[in-house]
Amino acid sequence: MSRIWIFGCVLVTVVAALKTLIVAELAYPQAGPGMGILSGLFALFFALTAIVAYVACTQLNRHVVQRRREKLAPGVSEPIAKETVILRHAPDWGLSQAEADVAIFVAKGFSNSEIAGMRGSAITTVKSQLGRIYQKSGLETRYQLIAYVTDEVVSMAKEADTPDAKVDTANVLPLVGRRKQTAA
Repeated sequence: MSRIWIFGCVLVTVVAALKTLIVAELAYPQAGPGMGILSGLFALFFALTAIVAYVACTQLNRHVVQRRREKLAPGVSEPIAKETVILRHAPDWGLSQAEADVAIFVAKGFSNSEIAGMRGSAITTVKSQLGRIYQKSGLETRYQLIAYVTDEVVSMAKEADTPDAKVDTANVLPLVGRRKQTAA
């Protein structure tokens, strides 16, 4: 963080010095201005440039935080869950529904053989889907996927008003052979 502040101060100083030199050359083309005028112009330009940089950085930070909240904050009916993170990122990553399902199961900690059994598919199919998930998401391993999803869930929980929302996975995870419960 201190590097950012140092870089910002150096940048503001350089911009203020350039502005001072340009104005001094334009206002006093023949005889150069005195040190008092130069230092006054520099102080004025430094202050103005610093104010503009501060306002721009705070507005940019506010925009980034707002975009993150829009993307991660769960809606009224969305639970704070791993499924939510995967389903929100699936369109950005270009995942198919089957790949999103596999990613959800991986994020929940299931092995390839367990996923294949629950989905009614071959283990090689799950492995190839995992390869496409890693390629599309930019992640390299199942552990990176699990860590990424967990970090996003934690971020959502910190930003949400009701952090203990009920997780209902029945509508999110289509499983082969799921039995419907009937009221007795």
